[in-house]
Amino acid sequence: MSVAAYVQGFAQAQATNTLPFARLSLGLTAGEMSQILAITRFGSVLALAFSFYGDRHGRRGPFLSAFTILILANVATAFVPNPTVYTALQGVVRMAATAVGVLALVYLAEELAPSIRAYGIAIYGGAASFGAGTALFALPVAGTGREAWRYLFAGTAIGVVFLPLLYSRLNESRAFRDPSQRTNLFSALGGSHFANFWVFALISLLAAAFSAVSLTFALERLVNELDIGTTEAVAVMLIGGTAGGIGFLFGGRLADTWGRRPTTMLGFTLSLSGGLGLYWLDSLPLIIAAVAISSLGSFAAVPALGAHRNELFPTSMRATAVVWLNTIGVFGSITGLTIGRFAIDEIGLTMTITYLGAGMLLSTLLILLLPETRGRVLDLESAT
Repeated sequence: MSVAAYVQGFAQAQATNTLPFARLSLGLTAGEMSQILAITRFGSVLALAFSFYGDRHGRRGPFLSAFTILILANVATAFVPNPTVYTALQGVVRMAATAVGVLALVYLAEELAPSIRAYGIAIYGGAASFGAGTALFALPVAGTGREAWRYLFAGTAIGVVFLPLLYSRLNESRAFRDPSQRTNLFSALGGSHFANFWVFALISLLAAAFSAVSLTFALERLVNELDIGTTEAVAVMLIGGTAGGIGFLFGGRLADTWGRRPTTMLGFTLSLSGGLGLYWLDSLPLIIAAVAISSLGSFAAVPALGAHRNELFPTSMRATAVVWLNTIGVFGSITGLTIGRFAIDEIGLTMTITYLGAGMLLSTLLILLLPETRGRVLDLESAT
């Protein structure tokens, strides 16, 4: 699973990392690029098909299918002739990456004991982060020529090497049982799970609106606003991101011992403060510190959130419920990027991020409305 996480992280990072170069190559403004990235996120909605199949027939098949599609679509992006084809292919990438990420976390949640569940998810997240870090480390290649950013998308072909390993070694989740009473696509949205689902959905939407814009335009801020060279900007992100990378293991262990809710709230608080610092500060050392704080918080929240949302729903609807939550988070990203489409060109990147930060603060407080699920055993009747 960590092999899959590495490739997923490498593939997903390309659209954000290459933004300053692909934008110029395709003849787009920053606002137009924000709108394109918002549109591509609609592809995540299609991941519902993978999760719904996974709840009815098992996790393995749809996971492997989505992983294969992710590789093919990202490699194809290297050859796009115009913004329209770029948008379509990255929409497919979003669909596949969402399905891979959700099904992987469901699989791990069902395979791991409650005492190490969040920590195991943290290891998966760390592997994905390592893949994203590799993509960032390779970013200077994009600065060698106007079309050189395409080589980085083509590099996703490395995932083909790992396909035989995954197809031969990955077994079906031991917790999965073909449900005697099949749930429908909308079961998680109502019934006894109504309140928890929609509180979590609002948290996902508000947090995603802030993080989508702040993460997507981080390199844009460094390269095109602060006029920092590509190599130096990559170094800033790598140094800060590496320092914050301990957040995965820190957050995973903390979530298993302290609880899902307090760990997530701490992570969100650090992510918000560091994210705002990146866009308000001009001093390079302070920017590195801000990136580190933001990364630490974001990474720490990942295993806590991953375990929490899987523990809130029974096995018969778990994957579908998680994809619905992810989809609502995607709509949050789309909302944030759509706001960015108009606000960035009018009031500037820094003020846009600041206003979106108010939603992130509200999402932090909403976590208090969710039940604590640390130590919950996952089976067909759990989370009722």
